[in-house]
Amino acid sequence: MDTIEIKPESKPVPAAPVKSPGVSERSFVDALVDPVNIFASPREVVEHPWFSDEEKRTILLSWARDELVMEQVASRIMPDLQVKSRIDAVIEALANFDPSAAGEYLSAVQAIRSDKSRKRCRRGPSH
Repeated sequence: MDTIEIKPESKPVPAAPVKSPGVSERSFVDALVDPVNIFASPREVVEHPWFSDEEKRTILLSWARDELVMEQVASRIMPDLQVKSRIDAVIEALANFDPSAAGEYLSAVQAIRSDKSRKRCRRGPSH
């Protein structure tokens, strides 16, 4: 004859919250939307311990786009304005994850900067 063992009822123990800073979707979204206020430098994105390489690539692409737009707008509106841009550092960091995209951004930046130089030359030296 088979015996059946009956175990006393036990109450489920709640799982402890996961304590892994940087893993939540919100932190990735924040970094994607506003990387300049989340990271002190593009190098911090590269060295971030919780983001995947694809997430880092995406954040750096977003940052590169923002920096490129800033340079482009500044060069059109006020070519003599010295914009403090991090595009060179962002492109360097992006090259770790997407060399092709980094090359395209570098070409775009060079085109903007050479156009800006031509505009200054046509206007003559500023006094």
